[in-house]
Amino acid sequence: MRIGTVVLCCVLAGCGGNPAPKTEAKAPPQAARPRITLFYASPATPALGETANLCYGVENADQVTLDPPVDKVWPALTRCIGITASKRVTYTLTARRGSETVSQSVTVAPGPPAVKLIDVTVSSAQVAPGGEVTVCFHAKNATRVTIRPGQWVPPHDDAVGCARDTPKHDTTYVVTASGPGGSDVQRVPVKVK
Repeated sequence: MRIGTVVLCCVLAGCGGNPAPKTEAKAPPQAARPRITLFYASPATPALGETANLCYGVENADQVTLDPPVDKVWPALTRCIGITASKRVTYTLTARRGSETVSQSVTVAPGPPAVKLIDVTVSSAQVAPGGEVTVCFHAKNATRVTIRPGQWVPPHDDAVGCARDTPKHDTTYVVTASGPGGSDVQRVPVKVK
């Protein structure tokens, strides 16, 4: 055999050198799955009748639904909706992209209504020594109200009432309303001159 024939055979047979690179069939890129990045209520236990925020965030979603519906929703990185729940409610957020779905739930359980001192008044911001002062209140959702110092003026209850006092020196009257929904405090200063 001649050298030229050997070289030709090696070239045809692939002798020596680097082999030709193999090409592999690549799978088409997969679409990113939808993802719920956040879903919460703030506060999760609002006072009955008060507004809470229901906040959500999604990525890679074409469509978003909320059950039970409270407002129009759409894919967003961060969005909050005001809700007022009158009873315990579980909200479910679903994010979709094509046939892929992901869901997450959050429960909002309203607590007792908030206690609120609507109005606190004093008969005079300044009195002479031995002068009389009357402090009155109007409260909402309270089960107990105190006015310190002072003596109750009948009639009174947990919604409305007054107390009288004869301060001998500058005095700050503290009105405290409390109940299952918390407490509210207001202070009223009176100068004695």
